[in-house]
Amino acid sequence: MNIDLREWRIEAAPDLVAAINNKNVLDNLRDGIPYPYTEKDAEEFITAMRSAEKDAQYTFAITCDGKVIGSIGVFRKDNVHRQTGELGYYIAEPYWGKGITTEAVRQIRDCVFENTDIVRIFAEPYAHNEASCRVLEKAGFQFEGLLRQNAIKNGQHMDMKMYAVLKPPSIRPLDRDDVKSAMELVLRVFMEFEAPEYEEEGITEFQSFIEPSTITSKMENGEFWLWGAFCQERVVGVIAIRPPLHISLMFVDKQYHRRGIARRLFETVLNYRSVIDGHGRITVNSSPYAVEIYMRLGFQPTGTEQTVNGLRFTPMEYNAEYPRAFTADGIAQA
Repeated sequence: MNIDLREWRIEAAPDLVAAINNKNVLDNLRDGIPYPYTEKDAEEFITAMRSAEKDAQYTFAITCDGKVIGSIGVFRKDNVHRQTGELGYYIAEPYWGKGITTEAVRQIRDCVFENTDIVRIFAEPYAHNEASCRVLEKAGFQFEGLLRQNAIKNGQHMDMKMYAVLKPPSIRPLDRDDVKSAMELVLRVFMEFEAPEYEEEGITEFQSFIEPSTITSKMENGEFWLWGAFCQERVVGVIAIRPPLHISLMFVDKQYHRRGIARRLFETVLNYRSVIDGHGRITVNSSPYAVEIYMRLGFQPTGTEQTVNGLRFTPMEYNAEYPRAFTADGIAQA
């Protein structure tokens, strides 16, 4: 099946009627949609979508092999929530359970994040609508909490679930103008999460290692390759590679932990062919704090913990020629 999102056209009215004129569909939506749903209702809806204020909402027809089978939209909130959008969607009942809605949600998620300043998209399905919850989870949304008796539908108080996805950071190589802020991030994260494991000698050694002028000099001499993860032009993650293929630094801002940024930085290195070609193994000397993180990326220890110049580390290795598969929770499998 070819699943696409397209702008609403008035000629789609009959297909829209066929999709939504169904009590089983309407029972999972909010109130305000007429039932029975007529072609006139569909035409009014399409006209309203086509004339909506620019950047206030992003609405599309869901099509399967060219046929309109549903609707999906992200609606911008206002005031302090002006960079947040609420997601809503439905498809015709004959197309349920085929992965179509998940694909449509992924497409509108990517479209909105790539083309607007919205940084958070949320959805509030009814708690009993397990199928819709699975759609959101498969599309990368995270469950944030239960909204108890948050709605009245068909005369009953209904619980709803809050799901949301955040705009992923962009990854790009660092230039010399980025180094100072990147190393400030590295030091900040190091002091909070790793320094408690080290003696003063190790902390001093690390601070000397990440001195911005030293890092810049190594970059310009080809001794370091650095990439950064950026959210709204602010660096939130850093990875540094020393030839031939050794990870010297990988740090992510505390605010952005558990959002897959370390994995995306590492995958950027894996995809950077001019670095990877000819080197089948990637090494790292992991701090005690980061051992589990590297294991989730597919690294394995190659020795016991060591201490050099006050820095404790475990040597680890990743075989780039035989990358590991990952389970649903991100743990690497042999």
